[in-house]
Amino acid sequence: MKKILSILAVLCLASAFVFAGGSSESSDEYAGSVAMVLSGLKTDEAFNQYTYEGMLRAAKEKGIKTAYMESVKDSEQIEVIRQFAQAGYEIVIGQGGQFGDSLATVASEFPNTQFVFSVGNDTYGLPNMSAATVSYKEAGYIGGIMAAHATKNNKVAMITGVFYANQSEMRDAFEKALHDVNPDIQFTTIETNDWADTDTAYNAANALIAQGYDILFPCLDAAGAGVAAAADDSAGKAMVVGSVANYAEVYGCKAVVGSVDFNWEGLGYLESTGELCDGQAHEVGVAENGLNITINNLSEEGQAALEQAKQDITSGKITL
Repeated sequence: MKKILSILAVLCLASAFVFAGGSSESSDEYAGSVAMVLSGLKTDEAFNQYTYEGMLRAAKEKGIKTAYMESVKDSEQIEVIRQFAQAGYEIVIGQGGQFGDSLATVASEFPNTQFVFSVGNDTYGLPNMSAATVSYKEAGYIGGIMAAHATKNNKVAMITGVFYANQSEMRDAFEKALHDVNPDIQFTTIETNDWADTDTAYNAANALIAQGYDILFPCLDAAGAGVAAAADDSAGKAMVVGSVANYAEVYGCKAVVGSVDFNWEGLGYLESTGELCDGQAHEVGVAENGLNITINNLSEEGQAALEQAKQDITSGKITL
């Protein structure tokens, strides 16, 4: 009975694949195939959506055959990735820091298929597995400089889904920036265990605001809307320093200091064209235009400190 259920589960996953082939405007020359496995929705207004859009641009410009599956749970990862490899896709991309182990498992089974651990930095020593991410460390440091110059209560909090490796690096760099500016700033973190649940994020943000935390630094997908709403509803008690997305533009947040978001579309494009399939780990940051920095409500002193931090990161004076 268990064997029958397992087979049915595989068939259900296979039937759920969505094909997004190149448009009629694509190149006439066939240029390969790529499948993208998303941890969230392709409409989440965060990295899942923008990396997916990068894949679509690659399909249009290069004539690449594409497919995707969205909102893949941790328990489904290996089977979904394996199904794409079995279907003959030349590149299989796992979007999110939680995909590393599953990609490595399947990559060892399909040595002639290329696998990309997106938003990761570990290739697991496999020649057919590459890693690509934006610099969470640099984004964290930039966000920390903004937060340190915006807090009035000297209480700052970071909210994320789970502290995977990238989020942990961001947290550490963010805290370093806070204390480089002011060692007395109190810093705390919350894991919501859900990247897309806006209600959970809203409640977590409100709990922090009630404790006097006046700057919130969310690293979330669609759930970021919940943090933005909590700040806007706080009647001036809290503001957001956004990451992953431009909070003023994407969520219409008014109580926002600024945002440091990532060029996800460009990353998804490079992953899909195979330009990063070399068995190496790739990271793009300030110097490579991998970060988009937006200022909304930051003092002149804070803006000057931000510009200095960018220069020091680029020159290597600040190492993270």
